[in-house]
Amino acid sequence: MRIAAVGLALLVCSVVTPAYAQYTEPNITFFYPLVTRRPVVERELEFTLTHTKGLDARETEARLAIEWPILPRLQFEVEVPFTFLDPDEGKVVAGFGDIELQAKLQVFKSVQCHSLVAFGLESKLPSGSKARGLGGEHALEPFLTAGIGLGPFDFIGEVAYEWILNGDEHPREQEFSARLAMAYPASKWFTPLLELVTVTRTRGPASDEEALLHKMQVYLVPGFNIRPRPSMTLRVGIQVPVTTAKEFDYRFHSALVVEF
Repeated sequence: MRIAAVGLALLVCSVVTPAYAQYTEPNITFFYPLVTRRPVVERELEFTLTHTKGLDARETEARLAIEWPILPRLQFEVEVPFTFLDPDEGKVVAGFGDIELQAKLQVFKSVQCHSLVAFGLESKLPSGSKARGLGGEHALEPFLTAGIGLGPFDFIGEVAYEWILNGDEHPREQEFSARLAMAYPASKWFTPLLELVTVTRTRGPASDEEALLHKMQVYLVPGFNIRPRPSMTLRVGIQVPVTTAKEFDYRFHSALVVEF
């Protein structure tokens, strides 16, 4: 009797498991843009390194981020930056910048159309030293990001609006940004990509030293993804301005993502 019960249990498991697998919704993955946020819920560790040639300084920033899904469609992220600032005039300074917290909720998923949509909110905490030029901003930035596969190409778009909540400047700065990234998976390990980034400062002090208030900044970001292993992605690219309204001359982007 006991042997018969064990045999029945094994038979039930062998039938139920394939049925469950049959109705499990497959994952949708996209490439890794350099600037644009992805609508994918991620479980990964990310190390980024950027170098910026600014208008009056050079800045190198290393960031460590962990992204963790709390629910199947809800993800939280914590990002800690460390900055080296080399101004044209003055001493080189280094230290931790503003810690960033992010929540992302996936609100739409279509396997048939290979598309995803997600809302999110990013909060920047004023943990860096404003006096030393290492941050000190408290900001909120809601965003919407969506991705779709069309033929051999993948597209990811994003819109975001940022409010600076602290500081002595009045009115406080606000920015609207829109980004569009396109990639062509040339192979399993190599994906070239191109991004278009626009940033418009909608509010801020009238005495803006960079004269960027109400002017649209436009940047192009060519780059690529390399996947040396199935759970590892290296992305590299450079962001260059194509308008006279700009915050920097160029910015080099690189990042290593490890999925777990």
